[in-house]
Amino acid sequence: MPTVEMVTKVWIAPGCIVCDACETTCPEVFHVQHENETCIIRPEALDVEFTKPLTKTIIEAAQECPVDVIKYEVAKFDVSDEVAAKIAGGATAAPAPATAGEAPAAAAHAATSTKAAPAKPAEPPKPKVMDPAIQALLAATTVRGGHVVIDRGVAGMPDSVKHLAKLSPDQLPPDGKFQRVLEKAKPSSEEPTRRDLLLGAGWTALAMGFGVGPLLAFNRFMAPNVLEQEDPKVRCGPLSKYTSLAPGDVNEDFKPVKPSGFWIIREEERISALSIICTHLGCIPSWLPNDRKFKCPCHGSGFKPNGTNFEGPAPRPLERFKIYLDGDQVIVDRSKKFLAMGPNDTAVWNDPDASIPV
Repeated sequence: MPTVEMVTKVWIAPGCIVCDACETTCPEVFHVQHENETCIIRPEALDVEFTKPLTKTIIEAAQECPVDVIKYEVAKFDVSDEVAAKIAGGATAAPAPATAGEAPAAAAHAATSTKAAPAKPAEPPKPKVMDPAIQALLAATTVRGGHVVIDRGVAGMPDSVKHLAKLSPDQLPPDGKFQRVLEKAKPSSEEPTRRDLLLGAGWTALAMGFGVGPLLAFNRFMAPNVLEQEDPKVRCGPLSKYTSLAPGDVNEDFKPVKPSGFWIIREEERISALSIICTHLGCIPSWLPNDRKFKCPCHGSGFKPNGTNFEGPAPRPLERFKIYLDGDQVIVDRSKKFLAMGPNDTAVWNDPDASIPV
C-alpha cells in the first residue's frame, strides 16, 4: 500500500502583514478578515479531523508568502493506489475508505468525506485597479517575486510592471525601489573602454619605472577610499515662507529630497519637519489636504497633520527631524531625529531642536 505525506496541522506564525497572498492561492484553508486586518485559518481547516493531501496550492501559498509565516506539519499515511495516484497528479484526492492499516487521522478524514477540505469557491471577477498608487504597489510586489498572486488577483499588471521599470528609484514604492537598488549594485559586465585601457597602461609604466610600493602609496593619497554622502542639512528658504501657512497646513516642497524627504508643517505655535516614512513598514504616505491627514497606501495607516498616528497598523507617530534657523533661513538637519513612542507620548517634540517657535 503506498505511503503519502498529508498535512495534519496548519498555522500562521507571528509577523503576517495581511497581504491576501495566502487566500488568493489557497482559499480552502486561508481567509483574510479585512474588517480587522487579520489573516486566519478557516475553521474547517482547524478541525481536529482535518487531514489534507499535500496539494500544490498549499505549497504555493507557503512559497508566495512574502514574510514566510505560513507553517504546516505533515505525517505519512498508508492510502489506496487510487488516492496515491491522484495526490501524485497534483489534485486534491478524495478520501479512500479506512482500512485496518491506515492511521486514525486518515480514517477520520475518510469518514467525514470532504468536510475538512471545502470546495474552492468560484473566483469573483478580477477587479481593475484604477488608483495609480495602488497599481504601483501591486507592480512592486510583482517585481519582488509574487507573480502568481498578482496575476490571479488583478488584471492588466504586466503593463504596470513595464511602466515601473522606467521610473527613477525615488518614484518607486519601497519594494520596487529596493529591487532597483540591488540591480544597480551588480558589477558591470561591459568591456573596458579605450580610456580605461590607456589609464591602465600608464599606471603599469609608472610601476615599472618607480617600483610598486611608492606607486601604491601615491595612488592611496591621490584617490582615498571614501564613500560620498549627501549633506544631511537642507536649506528650506526664509521663515516667512512657512509662517504664512495656516495651522495644520503642510508644505510638500521637500518630499522628493534624497535620500530621505520630509514635510514642513505649521502648528499653532511652531514649525516642524516630519519624515515621509511610515512607521509601520516603511512605505511613503500621501498628504490628503481635503481630509486633513496623511494616508499610507500600503496598509491604511493614517496620521494627523502633526504626524500623530490615529488609524491603521502604524505603531507610533511620524518621526521628526531637527529644524533650526540660520539667520532668516530655515535649516532641516536629517542626521538628528525625534521619535515619539505613541500618540500620547510626544514629550520628545518639546525639545528646542524639534521645532521653530513662531
